[in-house]
Amino acid sequence: MIKSFVLFLLISLPVVETSHAQESDILGSTTVEEIRNSHRIFDIYTNRYQPDSAAVVFLNNLEEEIDIKVLFGTWCHDSKREIPAFIKTMEMIENEGITFELIGVSRKKSEPGDRHNVYDLQYTPTFIIFSAEKEIGRIVEESTESIEKDLVEIIKSGTIRD
Repeated sequence: MIKSFVLFLLISLPVVETSHAQESDILGSTTVEEIRNSHRIFDIYTNRYQPDSAAVVFLNNLEEEIDIKVLFGTWCHDSKREIPAFIKTMEMIENEGITFELIGVSRKKSEPGDRHNVYDLQYTPTFIIFSAEKEIGRIVEESTESIEKDLVEIIKSGTIRD
């Protein structure tokens, strides 16, 4: 009788399918829009972040050309913290002399363009700051103070002489 009842329950219970839509990791060159649209957590954290106003003013007034290569993983908890801060900072800067490229990497820290090897990627995220096509500094895994303050310090030490 008990076996019949258990069998009846198993057959009678509705099948509940749960779907945990998991976003695909972004690999290779990408855009802010792709990151924000395909990985909601990056969008939420970007909207919440408030960059340091003095750092934004400095970056807006910078006359040197700066290029930043950003290697990150959409799967990486450090990237989920640092990339939104970087995106928000870049959105607030109106300086065409500051450019950046966002490069998504896999959990094995590789990407189709082999830039993980070119830039000797060890940890994510890694921000590589260039002035006059020469690397002047890196922010690896996490910022010391904040992404924008660390950028200012690297740029000051690498390009500006008092």
